[in-house]
Amino acid sequence: MSKIQIPTKSFQPHKWQLEVLQAFDAGKFKFGLLNWHRRARKTTLGLNLLIRECCKNENSVYGYIAPTYKQAKSIVWIDPNMLPKYLPKEVIKQKNESELRVEFTNGSLLVVRGADNPDTLRGQDYAGVFIDEFAQVKPEIWEEILRPIITQNPERWALFAFTPKGINHAYEYWHKSEGWDNWYRSLLRASESDIMTPEALTTAREEMPDVLYRQEFECEFSAGDEFTLITPDDIEKIKGMVRIKPFPKRFMAVDPAAGGDEAVIMSFSDTEIDKILTSRQKDTMKLAGQIMIEYRRIGAEEVAIDTIGLGKPIADRLKELGAKVRYINSSSKPSDDNFYNLRAEMYWTAAAMVQDAECAYPEEYELRRQLTSIKYDVSDSSGKIKIEPKQKVKERISRSPDWADTWVMGQWVYKTYGKSIMGKKAIPRQHRRQKTSYDPYGR
Repeated sequence: MSKIQIPTKSFQPHKWQLEVLQAFDAGKFKFGLLNWHRRARKTTLGLNLLIRECCKNENSVYGYIAPTYKQAKSIVWIDPNMLPKYLPKEVIKQKNESELRVEFTNGSLLVVRGADNPDTLRGQDYAGVFIDEFAQVKPEIWEEILRPIITQNPERWALFAFTPKGINHAYEYWHKSEGWDNWYRSLLRASESDIMTPEALTTAREEMPDVLYRQEFECEFSAGDEFTLITPDDIEKIKGMVRIKPFPKRFMAVDPAAGGDEAVIMSFSDTEIDKILTSRQKDTMKLAGQIMIEYRRIGAEEVAIDTIGLGKPIADRLKELGAKVRYINSSSKPSDDNFYNLRAEMYWTAAAMVQDAECAYPEEYELRRQLTSIKYDVSDSSGKIKIEPKQKVKERISRSPDWADTWVMGQWVYKTYGKSIMGKKAIPRQHRRQKTSYDPYGR
């Protein structure tokens, strides 16, 4: 075991912290993700790594970044058991209380910052950064400000620590980074770490909602909350299942991106995606041409298109060109009065198909990310189910759920193929019991 140089004896790393430090010293990663449970001492590890690097390297700048300035100051700067405890006094030249900055005798700087004020992060030539509670930090902070600084030099590094906070950018980085070079991942669940006593965990489990406990202490992204319509667990259960296709059908679904980021064109063979095309084409006739080329290529039996905004003229043109077109106005009245509009009915139908394993596993990561980010609500005292608007989803995951909307439309086409559903009054399973339950399906 390689010797780890720690600035002060105040820091006695537990074995999980030591494992990260050893991997860092061995040069096994340039970027690291710590998906650790609450009270696993993530912040303590980050601070001591930053202090150690300040001591080792002259005239270098290192940064501790919290979601907000207030958090950074109260958790790290003021708390006597955090930064004040671990700073070796003999190497400190001065501390600037107003700017939350420590200057070392060798010319290095340790700066403490909040991600809620991006301007304070600019202008610093960071040699390394520790981003605390990464799931609560806007991804633009890393992608637009910090990453260009870090990637310009192979010796620079970034460490991200977080406990899951639903399906967001932390979830995306965690899953995508598994195949990336120079990325390190560490998963630490409370049930495996032995950091917290069994009694403390038992108390937490008894006092907290199950989904929250699983998120905070078992590091589960899939826990979500009671208004998540489709969870990652739901989707993963259908992975690997062999479905018997009841009838052959090839069709398309198109979201022309009214209010979204891009037009999405999906080709389907029954419930399985054959191909995904995206376009930022604003010329409706050119977009209609792109759709028609794909329609002919796969020999589609019909194409479904959301006719809100740009969709109507595109649908009309496709019809003129000889395509069989299904006009879908997602804001229109649903066939089932339990729903606020057709969009809600389509989403609920797709969620039920996932739950009952009636659809193929969506292989595309971005599609799964969007599907598991969609939330529902009860619109008013009448109890109609409503799906949150695209813009609200985009604020949370930094991308419009255009892929999810298109996939859901495709499942709707498949489910309603060859029969009329108008007049059906099937009551969604969630409405057969108390709405306060965490599970919309009564599992």
